[in-house]
Amino acid sequence: MRLNVLRHGYPEPECNGAIELSAGWMTHGDLVFRQHRVLLEYDGEQHRTDDRQFHRDVERLNDLATDGWIVIRVGRRLPLRRALAQLDRALRARGWSGPAR
Repeated sequence: MRLNVLRHGYPEPECNGAIELSAGWMTHGDLVFRQHRVLLEYDGEQHRTDDRQFHRDVERLNDLATDGWIVIRVGRRLPLRRALAQLDRALRARGWSGPAR
């Protein structure tokens, strides 16, 4: 996913970046666009099938949203073009003006 993001002209994300939450705990994001407070997360099957993982994700995503992060969740069936379109809208909503020309 990171390479596709870069090939399409998006900013370099921080991989597995640590994020300190106001709830008092730390989490990590798959692809973190820290300057824009946008997070691209890849959810594998365990995020859906493991009940404990699912509920940890709910709490984590709620805390991220409360702290002003836009989280884009990507699964194996989401077409790349859709994921990139969602990333584009999120980054632009946070002030990114597009690839340098």
